[in-house]
Parts: sequence; structure tokens; C-alpha cells
Amino acid sequence: MKPRIRVTNLVKCFGSVTAVAGISFDVGEGEFVSLLGPSGCGKTTTLRCIGGYETPSAGTIEIRGRVVNDVPIHQRDIGMVFQNYALFPHKTVGDNVGFALKMRGVRKEERRVRVAEALTLVEMVGYEDRYPAQLSAGQRQRVALARALIHRPSVLLLDEPLANLDRRLRETMRVELKLIQERVGISTIFVTHDQEEALVMSDRIAVMEGGHIHQLGTPAEVYNRPATGFVATFIGETNFLEGDVTALEDGLARVRVAGDLVVIVAATDGCRPGSHVGISVRPERIEIGLEAPASASNVVSGIVEFVTYLGSTASYRVLASAGARFHVMKPVVGERAAFAEGDRVALWWEPERGRIVV
Repeated sequence: MKPRIRVTNLVKCFGSVTAVAGISFDVGEGEFVSLLGPSGCGKTTTLRCIGGYETPSAGTIEIRGRVVNDVPIHQRDIGMVFQNYALFPHKTVGDNVGFALKMRGVRKEERRVRVAEALTLVEMVGYEDRYPAQLSAGQRQRVALARALIHRPSVLLLDEPLANLDRRLRETMRVELKLIQERVGISTIFVTHDQEEALVMSDRIAVMEGGHIHQLGTPAEVYNRPATGFVATFIGETNFLEGDVTALEDGLARVRVAGDLVVIVAATDGCRPGSHVGISVRPERIEIGLEAPASASNVVSGIVEFVTYLGSTASYRVLASAGARFHVMKPVVGERAAFAEGDRVALWWEPERGRIVV
């Protein structure tokens, strides 16, 4: 089966600036793919090229096996939800949602039925006669989604639709939006700079920077097995160490990272003695105690510089004797963090809990 969306060697330039530098990816039937990255990485430009709002400088975009590079927006069979929702302020909710059908010449009675179906899908029945100014931000977002879905498009494009919501509403809406997408079964591309949104909602994530895709994988893959140092530091939090490989033995690499500190980590293809590498170790995968077990690997001693109490977890910043700083996250047992600022502690982690990245 062909993918619902296929992007091949897409390039988009604005004058001398290359916003998208030859990226390729597919979106399967009913799949939810996020384009994730910092501002200026090319994610929104990619989405606008797919939607027909920008013309590619090179490469091809296919929707259901049809190259759409030169196809007008209204003939691409897409639904689009913008960051600001782009609702008509002078039209009611019902008229906003049914606008696309009216432009397609759908009869009034059928429009009424389909508007009711779309509002039921987003749980906005009873709001047909209200105007956008009479709605909350979350309600406007639902209306924009209903409008994008009413003509039953093949593809749904979402350009940071949760960015204008407060944190609590954003956390609620990202789950509801994903549930609606799964219920409809529509292939979706979601643009965001919020790593947590991408991890919660996506089937796969394309991590972008500088117009390139650094890694395309499931949330578990990009978090647990980052392909590059950029992915490791952008997705979640990590301790990123750099150093030189001094030895390889039994699939493990010894890496001198700071002064006398040597880290043992699983070796990767292309890792050789003398190679300069980066190592990612997630904060929750480092153990902390007053002293390390005798059998522990990667033991580092240090002093707790700062403690952040987060309710169910505690965050520790530890200055190691080798001069490196480590971030450690641990569950809180009882009413307070286990360690305080100034405590001398030991850190340790097993070799498989770190990862070499390029």
C-alpha cells in the first residue's frame, strides 16, 4: 500500500536562504506524524509546501500517489488548522464550520446535517449560533478542527494549533485532538516546537534543525536511541558528555570525557579508538546515593549544588569532582527530596543506560 503522503527531496528557498534542504519522509494511512524542532528549522515551511501555501523550489510532494506540486490548495484534498485558527469573526460557528461545503456548492440541508456531525465529533453541539468572540480559546480550536474535517479530506495538516492555549488546557486538548484523529482515521502532519506534545501525540516524530531531518522514528526511538547530539539534547533532557574513545572491548567503549573521568558505554558502528564522540545519559537513568555499590559502573562522586522539588520527583544538579555537572531525576519517597544542597553523593549508571551519538 502506498503511503497517504510522500515527500521526496523537498527543497524550499527564499532568495539566498534555504529553509528546507532536501528532506524526504512518508506518512502512512491514518498515521500521525509530528514535525518537531526549534523556530526556523523548516517545519512550518514544509507543512505549507504540502498544503499548497508555498511552492517547492525542488523535490516532489505526493498525496494518495498524485504529485501535487502545482495543484491549487482547494484541489489537494487537505484540511488545515492554523495556529490562530483563522475563523471568520462575523460568521457564526455553524457558518464557519460549513463554509467549505458552501464553497463546494453543497445544498443547505446537507450542509446542516454535516455541520451537526462535525460539531458532534468535536463536542461543540449547541454552539452553532455563537460567534468566535463568544468562545474560549479551546472552543475556537475545536471549531477550527471541525471546519478542517467537515469535507472529509484525505490529509489533516496542523500548524501548532495548541500554541495559544494555557498549559492545563493544552495538556487536555492534545489528548482529545489525538483521540479525534484516531476516531476519524485521517493521516495527519502536526507541526510543533513542544517536545512533550510530540511525544504524547505522535506515531512517529521527524526531528528537524537547519532545514534537515536529524531523525524520523517513534517517540520511544527518538527518546531512547537519539541518532545525533541535537536529537539527544532537544528531545527531553539529557546529560551530554564529549570525549575520546580510548579502548573497545566486548562491545563496550571506554571514553575519556573530563580529566580522569572515563565512561563505559555500549559501542556503536564506526566507533574506533581515537574517535571523538558524544554520550547521552538521561537524568532518570542515573542512580544517586551516599555511596555506590561495589559492582557499579560509571561511578562519579560530587556535591549537590541545587535541588528542585517537583512533587512526585526531585531534580538534582551535581557538580562532579572531575568538573562535569550532572542532572539527576528521581522519584520522591515521602514528603521531601532525599538529598539536600551541599550533600556529598555518588552517581552511577550501567553502560547500556548511556548512548553514543554523533
